[in-house]
This record gives sequence, structure tokens and C-alpha cells, in this order.
Amino acid sequence: MKLVSISALALAALSLTACKTSESATMSAPPPASAHGASAMTAASGQAAAMANLEGRSNTPTSGTATFTKGEGNQVALRLQVTNAKPGTHAAHIHEKGDCSAPDASSAGGHWNPTGEHHGQWGHDGHHLGDLGNVEVGPDGTGTLTLTSDKWTLGDGGPNDIVGKAVVVHANVDDFTSQPAGNAGGRVACGVIQATGR
Repeated sequence: MKLVSISALALAALSLTACKTSESATMSAPPPASAHGASAMTAASGQAAAMANLEGRSNTPTSGTATFTKGEGNQVALRLQVTNAKPGTHAAHIHEKGDCSAPDASSAGGHWNPTGEHHGQWGHDGHHLGDLGNVEVGPDGTGTLTLTSDKWTLGDGGPNDIVGKAVVVHANVDDFTSQPAGNAGGRVACGVIQATGR
């Protein structure tokens, strides 16, 4: 009788150990991949983040994402990824209105320019805070642009806050000279910048 009780206890203990091991493995497993990618992971880690989902405009299939992530100090990093775009060079800008409803994205207004500068190239004297530069799109229709700035803020409601603005990809290259928009041509994709976490 005693032997049966000891065996039963040993079996129960083994059972509990197995359950704990299984629970520990589940807890330490990496989170599943998310459609929001780095932005969603940033939100989960408590850092400020924002994202724009770009949709085609001007009768193009161009799409993509623009993810803004708060880094060390005042740094905000942008990663713009474009898909289904025409191969070549395309200008990208932040526009003043978070409204992409018009078929040609004209509802997004002009370039976001809170400092009242002339249009130009990032890193050179004089440029809009919304002047992102050019995206090189390969034969597969994809391209990526990265940029880090200490001039943007995320979700603080201040004059340099990018949340509530729009990211626009244009049909042509930005020549960084022509005013007020670099002769960048039509708007082929547009997405509103929305906060995703803090």
C-alpha cells in the first residue's frame, strides 16, 4: 500500500515538473511576426513609434510602409519601404495634412514645412522638415529609404510633431532645387502617420 502511494506521489511530481518546463518554454518563445514589423515591436517595448500605411494614388498600385521610431536622445529614425512601384527614382516627402482621401492625394496639402525653409536636400543648408529625399526602386518594384533626425518629435503635439501628417511618394525624382517641391511630379502613394505606441 505504501509503495503505491510513493509511486503515485512521484508520478504527480514528475507531472508538475513537466508542466512547469512546458510553461517556461512557452513564455520565453519569441513573439509571432507582426504585420507592423519593427513598429509593433517598438510599441510593445515602450518606445514611442508611429507608422503610415501607404496606399496607391493617381491610379497606381504603389504601396508601402513608413515606420518612425524614437531612439536615444532626441533621435527619430525613419524606415520607408515601397512596393509595387515603377522602377526608378521617386521623391518622398512628409505633407502637412493627414488626409490621403483624394484619388491623387492632393488632400494631403503641400510639404510639411514648420520652420518656413525653402525646399531642398536633407543634410544641406535649407530644407523642409518634410523633405525626405529619393527612394531608389529596383526592377522588382521595391525600394527602401532610411533617415534619422533630431528635428522631429513623435506625438507631443509640438510644431515638429510628425504624427497626423502624411507620407507621400511621388512619380519623379526630387531635384532638390525646384520650388516648392523639387519638381517631383504626381503623388503615387500616400499614408497618414499614426502613433502606434509609447
